Amino acid sequence: MVIVLILTSLLAALFLPSFWVRRVMARYSKPADRYSVTGEVAARRLLDLNGLQSVGVEATESGDHYSPLEKMVRLSADNFSSKSLTAVT
Repeated sequence: MVIVLILTSLLAALFLPSFWVRRVMARYSKPADRYSVTGEVAARRLLDLNGLQSVGVEATESGDHYSPLEKMVRLSADNFSSKSLTAVT
């Protein structure tokens, strides 16, 4: 009985956080009128405010990431052009 409880707790600890993150991201990925900028504009403003004008921002198919070799912030197409909370953050 103890082993089943330990295994259940371990599985819950492994899978529940990713389930929760996916659920929250899906909820806030819908555009809202309260945001006036797209993900592209928000990223560019943050970079400029921190003196990183040499770092570019572009859309990509491989997900959101920073490429240090090319000095490029890459955003998924949805986050690049959307005004949703997930795009802006």
